[in-house]
Amino acid sequence: TYAQACLALEEGEEDEVVARAMFGRGPLSLTKCRQVVPEIRERGFLHLLTERKRTGSAANPITKLFPSTITEQRFLESLDNLCLQVYGLTYTDERETGHSVVDFTLHQGELALPLNVKNAGTRFERAQQLVGLDPNDCIPIPAYKAHDALEVEPNLIYAVSVDYDLVGTLVDLMPQLFDERERIVWDLLTHHSGALVRSAEDAFIFGTTRKYWERIHPYVERNPFHGISARRSIRILQTKPRRTPGIGLRAWGTGASAEVNVHVSIREETTPWNEIETRILAGGLGTIIEAVNRRKMEWVYDPEI
Repeated sequence: TYAQACLALEEGEEDEVVARAMFGRGPLSLTKCRQVVPEIRERGFLHLLTERKRTGSAANPITKLFPSTITEQRFLESLDNLCLQVYGLTYTDERETGHSVVDFTLHQGELALPLNVKNAGTRFERAQQLVGLDPNDCIPIPAYKAHDALEVEPNLIYAVSVDYDLVGTLVDLMPQLFDERERIVWDLLTHHSGALVRSAEDAFIFGTTRKYWERIHPYVERNPFHGISARRSIRILQTKPRRTPGIGLRAWGTGASAEVNVHVSIREETTPWNEIETRILAGGLGTIIEAVNRRKMEWVYDPEI
């Protein structure tokens, strides 16, 4: 909002026109817009921005949002290819609808299979000590997200790409692709925050990823996807509590610092995405939904006391 106001003033717009345009974009009141426009005309707008207090990897778009968006774009290409090969198979893109659980949904007739795409970009180096898995055979699924999924999208499948080099690749690659204006926007988003900064980040990251995809793609195309349902993730949590530090590990706070995750074996507990595609090609979407909802009989403790 401030940047657009500054550009409008440089192009000769009157203060009142700029103030009303700022007000229309939000989130400032019209009175506040009228107060800051003369200040922007005189001093620019950088001093009006809020400095980011956190600039580490968890809050930095280059290490968090760009990898996830680029991973989603890779997966989108595989969905395009799959839908071309299966009669009646289509998908919807849910990423810009505000849906917090689903990225894409596959459709075939009345059947629907929701998908959540993830990039596992940080190796859990203490996995062997804390959850009994080799660090290279371990991916995290946030426990609360899997529980939420079972409430609203019980057939959800996570499609996970393990790429520990992706962040480093993007740190080197992305600045080379941006033009001068994009580098300015990138610098502003990296070092400043505000009420609508997440919307600005999303717009910038979606836009630049699509704009430069043909140049990005050769650097990120190699890593396969692995599928695991939210149901299976919760089953692992229930039957192997040690895999979920904070539940099955004493003094979790001294062992690691992260949200509570279910840690999954890639080799033993996920299904290669190309195998899921093969099953859809052979039997349609219903074969996967049946696999997600498979049941078995077993004796369980049901204590009265």
